[in-house]
Amino acid sequence: MSTRSVDEIRVDLAANRAKLANATSEAVESMKPKNIAKESVAQVKQFAKTEFEAATTSFKDEHGAWRTDRLLMIGGAVVGAVVFFMAVSSVANRRTLASQARRAIEK
Repeated sequence: MSTRSVDEIRVDLAANRAKLANATSEAVESMKPKNIAKESVAQVKQFAKTEFEAATTSFKDEHGAWRTDRLLMIGGAVVGAVVFFMAVSSVANRRTLASQARRAIEK
């Protein structure tokens, strides 16, 4: 069993106090709203970057170049959907206008 001197114990206590003060300071800093917001923004950016990369992998070839055939296919589908909804809207508006015209004539 080794005995430590009073000075060795004081040195150990001082080192432990310094470690505790540092840990407390770090904990307080990490709990500040400004720092929480910064960390949250960083996490959201990383999440968005990861999800974007995952979503675009099927549109890129093994060299990282965009696959125009797939992009054109998606673009065509989007244009087709827009044209379809415009046509449906136009038909719905014509029916509404026709019914309004009939009501106006009947009055």
